Amino acid sequence: MPTPRPTRLVAAILAAALIGTAWSSGLETIELDGYRATFDPDQDFLVLEGELDCTAFGGPAAVPVTETSGRLGEADYLVYQPAEWNGDLVLFAHGALPPFLPPGVFWFPLPLGVGPESEDPQFSLFRDPMLCNGFAWAASASERYGVSVEEGMRDTHLLHAIAPHHLGAAPAATYVTGHSMGGLVAVALAERFPHRYVGALSTSAPLAGMVDAGAHFFHVRVLFDVFFPGLLEGPLDTEVAMTLPEFEAFVAELVARVQNDPSVLQRMASVRFSGSERVDPEGIGAPLLAADPAAADPAAEISSLLNSLLAPLSGYLFTLDDFRARSGGSARILDNRLIEYTGFGWTAEEEADLNARVLRIEADPWAVRYWTFNYTPSGELRIPLVNLVGSHDPLEPIVSEWTYAQNVARAGSSAWYSAWVTPRYGHFPTPQEYETAHLALVDWVETGVRPTWPTSP
Repeated sequence: MPTPRPTRLVAAILAAALIGTAWSSGLETIELDGYRATFDPDQDFLVLEGELDCTAFGGPAAVPVTETSGRLGEADYLVYQPAEWNGDLVLFAHGALPPFLPPGVFWFPLPLGVGPESEDPQFSLFRDPMLCNGFAWAASASERYGVSVEEGMRDTHLLHAIAPHHLGAAPAATYVTGHSMGGLVAVALAERFPHRYVGALSTSAPLAGMVDAGAHFFHVRVLFDVFFPGLLEGPLDTEVAMTLPEFEAFVAELVARVQNDPSVLQRMASVRFSGSERVDPEGIGAPLLAADPAAADPAAEISSLLNSLLAPLSGYLFTLDDFRARSGGSARILDNRLIEYTGFGWTAEEEADLNARVLRIEADPWAVRYWTFNYTPSGELRIPLVNLVGSHDPLEPIVSEWTYAQNVARAGSSAWYSAWVTPRYGHFPTPQEYETAHLALVDWVETGVRPTWPTSP
């Protein structure tokens, strides 16, 4: 197992100085880089000890790990420390969660320990490879769920000041990581506070920004009415977020219609992802819905297309009210009044008919301003960033990586950016892919050499 490196002693002292927070029984507020939260250092922390099976990552079958849970401000947090800590810390930001979950608490029962009861993929997939390689690991539940980029940035960043209290020392180096919306949080923190982190890793993240991500949800929504009229009631300005039972009933009706005539779904999938040809390195663009390239038969392909439709639709239907609440009462961040929708293999007449039937929406300027600030990545990097994405992600299409790569190039930061595009369908990487990506990032940080990937983009 990795062991602490003495050469990092100076870095550890500097890290402690950067934290700038003194721990005492009288501490009530933590503030860091403009973020602030109340904290009770005398609260009853839950400390658990267990063993993690690391054989999948080339380690022992029983690695001792300590888990500490506490509360900062209005959010719970977890800090994990392996017995043979290498001195580095990984901060992790989770993805979007339905806003109807209880805010500020983890969405699975505490206490967790490190056994099978903690096998939620939002954590275990990203936590276990780090612990098995000797890294400490910390994550916040986030004060508010839904499209919580703003809260995710604050609650994740403030773990800088919390983790040393439980680890017994300031980390020699801190990495910021995240999945899906949490990957956007990680990139936002890396861009804004490069002096706090040595490197960043995002996976399956909407790095084109929240305006583009939200607009894609709306594109799918208005096109859905063209291909599946009557299944969802409008108009969009008055539509409300669905409850889980309502969504389940909607899915059942949609599945029945697709089973009756799968060609409608295939036709919708062949619409071009809006504007994708402008950022595609090959100038072709991407389809609106991703099909699994490894599908063994037509039924499996239709199943993957259905999943690719439901992924953005569920994001829209579950978070619509949350979008409105955060951006001044309006969720309209799409302006498609001048957009011409095109398709792969469509004739000009067919495209004209499609565009004549699409509902046209005018964006709300306040909503666009809010989501631009919270958050549209600038591409301005000063620390290494690895972006791990799937070639056929049903929720965060490859178009997002194309867009961010262009933003990085315009910012003159390409030397700090490396994308690993793995040829797979799905929104989650494998634990082994994640381990490979993170260890390559660490090597990049320590040697200055950009990674070369097992599978080239």
